Amino acid sequence: MKNKIAFVAVGQAGGNIGQLFEQKGYNVLYINTSQEDLDTLEKAKFKYHIPNGEGCNKDRRKAKQLVIDDFDQIAAEIETKIKSELIFVIFASGGGTGSGAGPMLADLLIDDGKTIGAMTIIPNPEESVKSHMNSYECFSELTQIPGLASCFILDNNNGDKLELNSRFVEDFCSFLDIPEKHKSVKGNIDKAEIIETLKAHGMAVVTRQKAQESAEVIKAIHNTPFAPIEGDRAVKYITASLSGNVRMTDLEKDLGTPIDTFQTFNDENTICCVSGLNYPQTRLDIVYNKVSENKEAIKKNLAATHESTMKKDVNFLDDLEPEKKPATEKKPLSRRNIMSKYL
Repeated sequence: MKNKIAFVAVGQAGGNIGQLFEQKGYNVLYINTSQEDLDTLEKAKFKYHIPNGEGCNKDRRKAKQLVIDDFDQIAAEIETKIKSELIFVIFASGGGTGSGAGPMLADLLIDDGKTIGAMTIIPNPEESVKSHMNSYECFSELTQIPGLASCFILDNNNGDKLELNSRFVEDFCSFLDIPEKHKSVKGNIDKAEIIETLKAHGMAVVTRQKAQESAEVIKAIHNTPFAPIEGDRAVKYITASLSGNVRMTDLEKDLGTPIDTFQTFNDENTICCVSGLNYPQTRLDIVYNKVSENKEAIKKNLAATHESTMKKDVNFLDDLEPEKKPATEKKPLSRRNIMSKYL
């Protein structure tokens, strides 16, 4: 599968996950507006710094503009460095570079004719309001990309983010290894079926469990590193290598009736990917509420920083100057006019 799937890691959080995939032997191109962030990826094979970028300090608009200005070169880097059947763009939804550039980059690459999926991260509820604002805006864009393949959505509310990253990459790579490592006389999963599963639009989750019963696997699916699955039973594919007494029919009873299932069998772990799920609106509502609940307080605080209690009558000499005629036209201050106020 290493010649069929590759990754574009955008921003620092994307780079952290990208490194784990590169260590597994997959091609990864790291893109960042911050050279300092790229410098931390010492063993990375392919790195690209967007010109004029000095980091985006959680400013999504800045990241977007930088990508727009340099998209032709970014597309050329992707074309030459990571040719593959399916590319996943990896980014955090709450930051600046990844949140701003990730959805737009995915959309632009789809428009270029590439098959693109996404891997993103929802911030922990304890993170800043700005992170949640960025996250909600990011998902507002991401969910509107009609041609997007599967979207894996890690949720930092589920534990230590580095541990969640590692668990996700291990499980995802185990899923990709099924065609080569899991063979059964009762049925097999081929590479085309893995790709078909990952091309399904909507959220996807993957899990690997040393479980012998269906109930254990179902519990694991609902307690993954990912955002919670909606309870609407909408699902497109369930693809799994089953072990012990785990049955596909039991998974369908819990998750819903998929368009198709792909299954094989092994004696060690049950590895399951569920794709074509609806986006996690219940979890995204929590992100929205975090912003909404703090909106008025933040607006008040920002307004307070612009207020001044300084007295205005200290310069009595102005009263001795000849009276000046009022200006007939008030023009916007240019940069030079602003600077001249302090001269």
